[in-house]
Amino acid sequence: MLPGVVGLIQATEIIKLILEGGAPLIGRLLLYDAMKMNFKEVRVRKDPECALCGVHPSVTELIDYKAFCDVPLPGAELSEDIDEAEFELSPREFKDAMDQDPSAVLVDVRETYEWDICRIDGAQLMPLSSFDPTTTGLDPETTIYLYCYKGKRSMLALKELKRAGFNKLKNLSGGIDLWAEEVDSDMPQY
Repeated sequence: MLPGVVGLIQATEIIKLILEGGAPLIGRLLLYDAMKMNFKEVRVRKDPECALCGVHPSVTELIDYKAFCDVPLPGAELSEDIDEAEFELSPREFKDAMDQDPSAVLVDVRETYEWDICRIDGAQLMPLSSFDPTTTGLDPETTIYLYCYKGKRSMLALKELKRAGFNKLKNLSGGIDLWAEEVDSDMPQY
């Protein structure tokens, strides 16, 4: 319920700003205590040194979201360019390939909090945030199937494995999110 309450308040603030009416929360901070179900208002002074709204702002435009969030895995800039399509499998192809190769290893490179929500049976968790091909214990001669939430992080891990001499690699296109839609409709999605 909390996100709904906070979202409603934020939407109301936007409407007040667009309509130039009411009393927007400019210069005030609204605190919400869910345990006591009450609100408290605190006045906030403008910081003249603020990088966004101060006297001499240094932040004058929005960031390039793709450039900011598309941070490569350390060392990924050194990885060879590969044709990603060569390693991508649709969720159905991925499932069929794993079913036909029971000796293959299934690796989930998402973080633990994501793993706790859902996972593909038989997977090993190796979060990308601490992924190092030299310490995974994976055999370079084994076929390895990788996945993450949408397929991007697992492709970064695949490139690192390829650079380390692994050749039998496949990536789940669309990640576990698309897997839940096309293969396992009972799987929780986030």
